[in-house]
Amino acid sequence: MAWIEQTKKASRATGGPQYYLQDLSETSREFLRNIQRCPVRLWTPYGVFNSGLTAVSSGVGRVGHDRVQSGREVPSIADQIGSWYSLKSNQIENIEFMDSFDHDSFVIRPTKVKYFHRKPRIGLFYDPLPLTFIEGHRSQLFVEHARQLDETTRRAAAKQICAMADEHRLAAGDLDERDLLRASGALETLGIRLGMYRRIGIDCPDAKFQLSNYPAYSCAVEVEERSSGFLAQHHDRHRSERVVVLCMAHDARETLQGYVDIIELRELCRFLKEEK
Repeated sequence: MAWIEQTKKASRATGGPQYYLQDLSETSREFLRNIQRCPVRLWTPYGVFNSGLTAVSSGVGRVGHDRVQSGREVPSIADQIGSWYSLKSNQIENIEFMDSFDHDSFVIRPTKVKYFHRKPRIGLFYDPLPLTFIEGHRSQLFVEHARQLDETTRRAAAKQICAMADEHRLAAGDLDERDLLRASGALETLGIRLGMYRRIGIDCPDAKFQLSNYPAYSCAVEVEERSSGFLAQHHDRHRSERVVVLCMAHDARETLQGYVDIIELRELCRFLKEEK
């Protein structure tokens, strides 16, 4: 298991804390040695995020360690993990993580953190498809968020979404995908703010998710009547750029794990009915 060690905690005058990458896999170490420096993608409770951090090989400069660097305008790796997982970042001594490379980026998925002067390690939430809500995979973030709502609010959201699901079962073939936007009010109650709908490119590029007790997360949303409609359009860029597909029915045979989540309104309806 790779881990990040914080050094020079009290040395703000000489550059502040340093974050060294320890026990990287041989594959990651060799790749970083060859590329020398690259962007860092960080896993959050919602999924991967372009952190603005840079992974730097030990062969660069005089430090002598593989490391994670942050610019003047970018919070440190400890500050970002603390913010996303609601932890006290100034008390984090080291961070265990799974390391990998994807395209041109070094990917860090934190698994545990240890505070200074404390032996127990804190396990961090992980789901490979954290925003997916389909039969067989109900996002724990959505489940927790919905259960925190009062019964009246949850019933109102269920009524709106389930009414739409019933209508779509009988709909004509020329139904426009934008009809799903009628559920935007109920979805906002459930932690999904779609924002403006665009006619060109991704439908809702400014969408935000705020679930359970975690901070808000920006992730584009594509609206489709059926999930297969998204994959049929060959959105190859989403093999590296995150998107959530909001659909009435999930019928796609494949999903692009890690970067594409699918939310099926029919499954949300079933869940909300169960929670009444």
